[in-house]
Formats: sequence, structure tokens, C-alpha cells
Amino acid sequence: MPSADEILQKMRALQERREAAVGPLVEVLAKRSRLLEQLAELDEPYGKAYVDAEAAGWTAEDLAKLGAEEPAKRPRVRSRRSRSSAKRADSQPSAMTFEGSSPAGTIPSQDGAAAAAATADSTASA
Repeated sequence: MPSADEILQKMRALQERREAAVGPLVEVLAKRSRLLEQLAELDEPYGKAYVDAEAAGWTAEDLAKLGAEEPAKRPRVRSRRSRSSAKRADSQPSAMTFEGSSPAGTIPSQDGAAAAAATADSTASA
């Protein structure tokens, strides 16, 4: 039967071979990780360039023929109006609205809410 020292020596030899075998994998993983980070950094400028090309008249089909894939993330398009001006525009009454009338009153109900409201009004006054 082998001694404890012999068993430990065999274990260390096995472990050294395993470590040596994984070394190239670790190196490739590190390179791969760096390349994926670099690719991720290009997502935003690529998306912007793609959208700019479309705005200049290129179609998605034309760009695909050139080898340009549609970007995974398209840049967010900002509207020309600020949010505060949009809120002000929404809060001002429409020129089509007449005094004393509600624009919602002219829109027919599609879910039976008007009928339910009429029934509730009639039961409340009774």
C-alpha cells in the first residue's frame, strides 16, 4: 500500500498536468473577454451610423447587401419638443372643443362604460 507522501506526490503531479492543460483556455478566455468588451463599446456608434445611413436614403435591404446588419440596439431618437412644452401643449384646450362640452362626450364607448355609468346614475337618483 502506498504511503501518504506517495499519494500526495501523485495528486500534485495530476494537479500540475490539469493546470498546464487549462492554461491555454484561460488565455483565450481573457482575449475573448477583451474582444467582447470592445464589441460592446461599438454598439452605440454602429447603431447611430446605421440610422444615419437610413436617414440618408439607404434601405435596410441595401445596407444588408453591403454586409451591414441591422443594429441590435438602435439609438434613442429625441423629439424636437421638450417634455415641458409637450405638457403645456397637452394642457391647453383644443380649438375644436366647444365651451361647456367635453371632447370625451363625443367619443362612443366601446366597453359598455357609458351604459354602466347611465345605470349607476339612474340607481343613485332613485
